[in-house]
Amino acid sequence: MQPVTCTIKSIEKLNDFLYRILLIPTQAVSYKAGQYLSVVMGEGDKRHFSIANAPLTNEIELHIGATPENSYAMQVIEKMQSDGKVDVEIAKGDAYLREDSKRPIILMAGGTGFSYVKALLEQIVHLQLENPVYLYWGVKEYSHFYFENEAVAWAEKHTNIHFHPVIELPEAQWQGHQGYVHQAVLNEFDNLSGFDIYIVGRFEMAKIAREDFVKQGALPDHIFGDAFAFI
Repeated sequence: MQPVTCTIKSIEKLNDFLYRILLIPTQAVSYKAGQYLSVVMGEGDKRHFSIANAPLTNEIELHIGATPENSYAMQVIEKMQSDGKVDVEIAKGDAYLREDSKRPIILMAGGTGFSYVKALLEQIVHLQLENPVYLYWGVKEYSHFYFENEAVAWAEKHTNIHFHPVIELPEAQWQGHQGYVHQAVLNEFDNLSGFDIYIVGRFEMAKIAREDFVKQGALPDHIFGDAFAFI
């Protein structure tokens, strides 16, 4: 796959650890909502990030969680800041939105994995799909809901979209779902056989979620997640 050079339009810090980056490809690119790209850092050094927007504009949006301790991501941010451009390989992964499916959809994201489901949701809205959509977004603490307002707005504007925030370590006043995000899904649906399920998050979380969902009836061919190519 030939790398495409992108100029850096903006780098915005959304909270203590999360950056929102907008890239402008220097040539036409195509991808499907839910695919990812690889940032080319050097020979044999490619770092993968979900594309956080549906293919509706000429911009590529990334949400990258990066701290000084996380050199994998932080070095990418520093390269973008210093060079003003970056080479990427675009349109990777098989966990893209199945646009022709009429099945209800579960979108389950852990942490910054919300970037992946954001792209799926944008495409669902753009295509005016009528499938019921259940978004479960799990974070460790409330402050990590960096796009909560947008998720709430989707649910308020579209009757088929339902947003379920989940906090692993909630404060005393939290009234919503708590604990592990995949457990919130299991608690909500007795039988998952009728759903298309999209999973993004840490590899170990994705593995456990898939196993538990299959035990509750989910069909393996209707569970999508790029983590499964690596585990």
